[in-house]
Amino acid sequence: MSSTNLPVILLVPGAFGTPDGFERLLPYLNKAGYTTHPGPYPSCNPSDPSSASALHDINSLRENVLLPLLNEQGKDVVIIAHSYGGVVAGGAAKELAKETRSAQGHSTGVIGLIYVAGNITLEGESLLAAIGGDYPPFIQVNKPSEGLSVIEPAMEVLYNDCDRALEPELANLMQPHALRAFETPATAPAWAESAFDDRRAYVRTVDDCCNPSWVQDMWLEKSKVEWEVVDFKTGHMPFVSQPEVLAEQITKFIDGFIAK
Repeated sequence: MSSTNLPVILLVPGAFGTPDGFERLLPYLNKAGYTTHPGPYPSCNPSDPSSASALHDINSLRENVLLPLLNEQGKDVVIIAHSYGGVVAGGAAKELAKETRSAQGHSTGVIGLIYVAGNITLEGESLLAAIGGDYPPFIQVNKPSEGLSVIEPAMEVLYNDCDRALEPELANLMQPHALRAFETPATAPAWAESAFDDRRAYVRTVDDCCNPSWVQDMWLEKSKVEWEVVDFKTGHMPFVSQPEVLAEQITKFIDGFIAK
């Protein structure tokens, strides 16, 4: 397939980060012929954290990023969602699968979902509930100010398999995140739809200190749907520690989506 006909890859970051965190992955995806597009959402470092919510994030990604790519730019889309980005992207892509939209007369749609250590929440479930109802000790609540949170120590929790020399650069990528994003309920997720059967992929990060592999397993089982799961012996950020290998796996996933 020519690069002009390949889907756009929408990159949805995890909490405490922005799409800039995918920068090391981009050259490898571009070399494979793919165009990428950032998928930010407003609960990352907001001016007013009291206005944040999972629903606000979901609606923002859907209305401001995903629908314009599908309807205005006429692009098919594959979504890569990291960590909390799975909650946001899952809700944003609801009823936007290519099969669903084709039945409605649209020529474009979401052809696949790829979660990288992605958080999986059910309809009406908050991320905080999905992790057991308590924040892990590395999430510092109401820091640097009321309603925000940070991860400390970020290097040990998020980048445990990364070169320590990168610490100053990686620290600059981390942003405070609104607590209400984690504490408010998510909407019904797209991955639960039959239109995404054989179009769900999951990169399971087995050395993850943020989302431990056993937690990822629990989320996958809870979803009650089939995912194509590939294990990566990495920490939470394989697009930093293993970008070339991750890009190769992403292209394999997309090849499978396109072939269906």
